[in-house]
Amino acid sequence: MRIKADKTIGYVLLAVGAISIILAACSVFNVFTEATVPPAIFEMNNITIPISGGGGMPTVEIEILSGAEISQITNMMLWFILMIFIITAGGKLGGLGVKLIRDIKVEVKRED
Repeated sequence: MRIKADKTIGYVLLAVGAISIILAACSVFNVFTEATVPPAIFEMNNITIPISGGGGMPTVEIEILSGAEISQITNMMLWFILMIFIITAGGKLGGLGVKLIRDIKVEVKRED
């Protein structure tokens, strides 16, 4: 009876691992093709450089990068790292499931 329970647990772990890998990979694909947006964790400000006009001219600020672009890149990379962690965990669960499913055969050699 124990062998049957181990195989059942193995198949469940294999299914959970495969499903987590597939869902995480689809999520990463959707985020990078901009079908969905990653969760907004960081909101950055614009990067600007003040340039003096000289000769009584007012100081002008030039925007190097907009805050929305920086936030989007940061949030996408954070989402990618989280999904890589979930894919790795799914792989470990699937591998553990395969080990439980596989039959263990032991051969004993006798020396006469």
